[in-house]
Amino acid sequence: MTELLATAFLLGVAGSAHCVGMCGPIALAVPSPNNAFLTRLGSSLLLNGGRLFTYVLLGMTIGVFGAGMRLVGLQQVTSIAAGIALILSVLIPGLLERWAPTGQWSMAIGRLRGALGRQLGRTAPEAIFFTGMLNGALPCGLVYAALLGAAAQGTVLNSAAFMAAFAMGTVPAMVLFRLSGAAMLSRLRPRMRRLAPALVCTMGVLMILRGANLGVPYLSPAVPQVATQVTACH
Repeated sequence: MTELLATAFLLGVAGSAHCVGMCGPIALAVPSPNNAFLTRLGSSLLLNGGRLFTYVLLGMTIGVFGAGMRLVGLQQVTSIAAGIALILSVLIPGLLERWAPTGQWSMAIGRLRGALGRQLGRTAPEAIFFTGMLNGALPCGLVYAALLGAAAQGTVLNSAAFMAAFAMGTVPAMVLFRLSGAAMLSRLRPRMRRLAPALVCTMGVLMILRGANLGVPYLSPAVPQVATQVTACH
């Protein structure tokens, strides 16, 4: 579990370039009560705290599915399938972002964006936190990749921890971007973009190994077998 949490955190760090590109305009559109550095820092942390909160809730939700798969003995299958999907998402760029919501999902996302737009002008702390929560709920291929990893963790708590680690990896760059704009991150973005696919593949390989039940401590631990007793009738 520790190695996957570390990979989730590094995925968030490497995916920060994607986060800045997708969520950066929203972050810059959120006003601070004043231009003092500490005030802007506090509002930036509140905004990203709301996003982290949503990611943890998403992790708990997907964790219910993962726990169900574990109860019916399909955790290994889930882990291998999620790992394969992550590797395919790198080999086929944009795979996780090709899903276009329709019907009720499309309407729900439209309402979400409308609610986010109405929140952007508010500067109260709870409003900024709520804006971050709404931002975290917007469709995002990188978040989908993290949720695939979270689904394979087997328990609600582990899935939530996985998404928290991922979210924490994205926070430093998003805070710096909001405080200083794109200038500070312009040199780092190309490197982060190159690193993200490698980390997605690494996470995919780790999940495949975990599901393979090879008996390798920490990397591919054996799933405990329930001992059965054979009773004889005399």
